[in-house]
Order: sequence, then structure tokens, then C-alpha cells
Amino acid sequence: MNRIQMKLAAVAGVLAVFAGSAIASPEDNRSKGAIVVAGSAATDKAALASAHAVADATGSDLKVVKTNAEQLGVIHMLAARGYDTVVTVGVDRRTAVAPVADKYPRVRFVAAKANGLGAAMSGAV
Repeated sequence: MNRIQMKLAAVAGVLAVFAGSAIASPEDNRSKGAIVVAGSAATDKAALASAHAVADATGSDLKVVKTNAEQLGVIHMLAARGYDTVVTVGVDRRTAVAPVADKYPRVRFVAAKANGLGAAMSGAV
């Protein structure tokens, strides 16, 4: 191995260590909840204000998405990362929640209205 190859191998090894530490294990997010706001609620100022307030008060993660593809992607990501509860507002259950719920049966999915987020999250975290 020449000098350049050795340096590249060393850099690649360091990058691999940092990349591995950046990926959250499912245990990192245990007992955590998340809120996903979508559809018309994603552009409703009152709904967003409520979601931000509840997320801040409960220490929950908040994701605001606009398209069905984003809904499915975000909900899948949260389930894969080991969240216990995902509370949704305005999310299309058939296209975004049902496929993920089948794959991750241990995750509790709760559909809520923006004005009912506090009650929905109180049991989540």
C-alpha cells in the first residue's frame, strides 16, 4: 500500500466511526413520542402553534410535512428509529400510517386534532 492509499484508508476509517455514531440506535429514542402534522394542518397557523407548544412542553419531536410521500417517509423513519408513540394531525392514515403500523406493530399511532394534541401526547411520553 502506498502512502496515499494508507492516508485514504485512515480517513475512511475515521469517517466510518463518525458516521456510525451519528446513526441513532432504536434505544436512543425509547419512551419518546413524536408529532407529525400534515395536510391542511401543516399550513394552519393555530394548528402549528398548538403543535409547537405541545412538542416543547412534552419534549417530543415535531415534524411538519406537506405531501403524502413525506408523510409516509417521516412516519416510517420515526418508527424505524424506535419511537414508542407517533401522534398524527392531518395525516392520511391509509397511505402513511397503515403500511408502517403493519411493519412496526410495537409503535402506537394516535390520530388527533390540533386542539387535542396535549391529551394525546400526555400518554405518549
